[in-house]
Amino acid sequence: MRQSQPRQGNYQDNRQSNNNQHWQGGGQPPRPGGGDGRPGNDHWNGRPDGHGNGWGPGPQYRPGYVINSIPGSRSRVGWHGQDYFYSGGYWYRPQGPRYVIVQPPRGIRVHELPSYSQEVWMGSTLFFVAAGTYYLYQQDTQDYVVAEPPQGAEPIYSPEPQPQPQQDASAYSYDPTAYPANGQSQEQQQQDMYDCHMYGVNQSGFDPQSVTYAPSPQVVDIYRRAMGGCLVQRGYSVN
Repeated sequence: MRQSQPRQGNYQDNRQSNNNQHWQGGGQPPRPGGGDGRPGNDHWNGRPDGHGNGWGPGPQYRPGYVINSIPGSRSRVGWHGQDYFYSGGYWYRPQGPRYVIVQPPRGIRVHELPSYSQEVWMGSTLFFVAAGTYYLYQQDTQDYVVAEPPQGAEPIYSPEPQPQPQQDASAYSYDPTAYPANGQSQEQQQQDMYDCHMYGVNQSGFDPQSVTYAPSPQVVDIYRRAMGGCLVQRGYSVN
C-alpha cells in the first residue's frame, strides 16, 4: 500500500501514553474466535465491515483542519482532563467557537467504528484503520482502543489520490494565484498550498472552503495577505 505523510496543520495535540491496565498492544491474544484469530472472529457486536478503504466517501479531513461545527452525531470522550469529540471516525478538539481535527491520543476508546473501516492483519492481530487511526478491539470491554501502528507500518494518513467532487468556483476566488519559482514538485506544491491555506485561516478566522456567507473585504484581505506571504516565504511568485 502506498503511504504518504500527513498534511500537518497548526494545531499541536498533546500525546499521552496510555496508562489503562486493560489496554493491550501488539502481540496481544487473538480477538474473539478460535485458532489463530482469523476465522470465526468476525461476528462480535459493533464490528465494522472491515472491507472499506479506511476513509469513506465524504471529505477526507487531515489533522489541523478547522471546521465550524462537527458533522452528524458526536460523542464526548474525556481523556486526562481534556475533552475530545468523536464523530464518523474523526476526532475533534474545541478551538474557540470552532473545532479542529486532531490525531487521537493512544489508549482513548470508542464503542463503534464507521463502516468504511479497513482491516489490517499483522500476524494473528487484527487492526482496524479509520481516517488514518489504528484501533484494536477489546473483547473484555467491547470497545475499540486507539493503538500504535503495527511494527514496521507507517500511519496511514492518505489513500491513493481520489478524484474530488467539483466545488463552487467561488470557494477558490479568495486564494491568491501562486507559481512555483524553485521547481517545486506537484506534491510539494499541494502541501505548501494546504499549509499556507491553514495559516491564512488561522490568521483571519475565515475559511473559503466552508464559507456560507459573503465575507467582508477586510477579512478576505487578511486571509489573502497571510496566505500569500506564507507562499512567498516558501519560494512562490504570488499575484
